[in-house]
Amino acid sequence: MDDRILIGNKIDLEEIETELSVGSDQKPKIYVSQVLDEAEDGNCLAAMPIHEGKVVPLNINEEFFATFYTKNGLLRCKLVITERFKKGSLFLIKIEPLTELEKVQRREYFRLECNHPLEYRVLDEKEKSMLDEGIEYDADTIALEWEKANMLDLSGGGIRFVSPHKENKDSYIQVRFQIEEGERPLIVYAYAVILRSELNQNNMMLYSNRIMFLKMPKSIREKIVRFIFNAQRKRRLKELGLE
Repeated sequence: MDDRILIGNKIDLEEIETELSVGSDQKPKIYVSQVLDEAEDGNCLAAMPIHEGKVVPLNINEEFFATFYTKNGLLRCKLVITERFKKGSLFLIKIEPLTELEKVQRREYFRLECNHPLEYRVLDEKEKSMLDEGIEYDADTIALEWEKANMLDLSGGGIRFVSPHKENKDSYIQVRFQIEEGERPLIVYAYAVILRSELNQNNMMLYSNRIMFLKMPKSIREKIVRFIFNAQRKRRLKELGLE
């Protein structure tokens, strides 16, 4: 268990959206849990969530975005439930992180709906290993093949986009897209992991992809967040007829 996580810390477990929920008004459910102990293998034991006085029986192998409320602030990762059992009167789940814990702020996950071009490429095993070791290719100086796609929403945590190709879940990719920094265009390069890639129900020639950023420098994430807030502000002013 990470040293920053302590027994008693609250956990929000957010459902990872499925194809059925994409584009609908239904928001992913968030279940409230709590860290109760450390398992023998070093993972966390947490309370099975309770909603309206009833235990919510989460399933083994079910994956969630988790936000831990700690004295060090909010820590977020993707995790999977590996076991569930009853101990005395308590219903417990064992949770295992699938990504590194990152310190976040709530505002980093506001989503901006958009329709912008995006390019991406899938990393091979060699480059994936290099990335895990902190070594990166210089994408501007090496001839790389990029796939064209279309970005549907953007947040400080990741992107939803459509492309003609189905990608493998948990694959590492690199994306590049343009945002505005003040009055200037800025090309953003970012690494990410594929959370899902499923046939788009509105266009059977495309696949909907949801990705989460990996190892993103704080300065780049802040620029994305600032761009999102500026774009939202401009939209509100336009709706009010003030721009």
